[in-house]
Amino acid sequence: MMTSVKFILVGCGNIGVRHAALMHQFGKLEGVCDVDESKAKQLAEQYHCKAFGCLNDLLTACKNAAVLVICTPNALHAPQAIQGLHAGFHVLVEKPMALSAMDCRAMIDAASQAGKLLMVVKQNRFNPPVLAVKHAIEQALLGKIYSVHLNCLWYRDEAYYMQSKWRGTKQLDGGILFTQFSHFIDILLWFMGSDVKVVAASAANLAHQNIIEFEDTGVAQLQFANGALGSIHYSINAFQQNAEGSILLNAENGIIKIGGKYLDNIAFQTLKHGDIACTETSAEANDYGSYQGSIRNHDKVYAHFIEILLHNKASIIQNEEAMQTVALIESIHKCIQHNSF
Repeated sequence: MMTSVKFILVGCGNIGVRHAALMHQFGKLEGVCDVDESKAKQLAEQYHCKAFGCLNDLLTACKNAAVLVICTPNALHAPQAIQGLHAGFHVLVEKPMALSAMDCRAMIDAASQAGKLLMVVKQNRFNPPVLAVKHAIEQALLGKIYSVHLNCLWYRDEAYYMQSKWRGTKQLDGGILFTQFSHFIDILLWFMGSDVKVVAASAANLAHQNIIEFEDTGVAQLQFANGALGSIHYSINAFQQNAEGSILLNAENGIIKIGGKYLDNIAFQTLKHGDIACTETSAEANDYGSYQGSIRNHDKVYAHFIEILLHNKASIIQNEEAMQTVALIESIHKCIQHNSF
């Protein structure tokens, strides 16, 4: 779907490179920016656009572009999005939306004041089994949900953290719930609603001492407004490769688990009203060579973003929901700090 939409990009790392290819596919890439100017220049040469080492220079020189795409370290998402919105650009920002709900609210307010579109990349919402289960929940096919259990077991070694200085730092990275697992928490809240409290949480750094500034493993116990209980088990200590990214729903009318490594298949289901059909195959995971990320649905994110931008299509990705994901992660972190030895 080629359009006339013009994009600019800040952040030319691994995910930025993927985004650049999609901007070229869906529109035109006008300029790129990175504090490592060699990365910006390399990407600019590939797509015949301008390269900059400073976001302000990018925004000033590329005023003919419509959309700023942000693929920088997590803590930079909020200030850069707000700067772009104030400069008159629509903004598409990678997850997490920000590292605090307060910053998320500032982003939402800036978009409203500027009259511009702000959207967070939430590509797991386009996974076929996720969409199928979301539809079943909306149709009340599961009945009352009694409990939900999220398992996130991935692999990140020392080499991964050594690739970029910001990775593993509290200030710029924020932790594995933000960087590795916020997509999964987004789906958890999309299914269950955002009115939730953290009953208990604990965490530890078991295999990444002197490598990262936060936990590499954690568990959290949740209670939702409807009385349902929930649990989250997350770790980057899976053996040598990503092992699981799953959600299990135990409900009045049955039980169903979205499984695989990336919520990419229906692992099992026993339902009163018959199985939920899911005939579409999930995409492959993003492969970065030494590690893998979530499902490669960014093309669907771009198609959806452009439909909203050009045709006022209703979005399945709401900024308030993206903010609630950040708020839940903050609550888990606070509970972990309270319970730490």
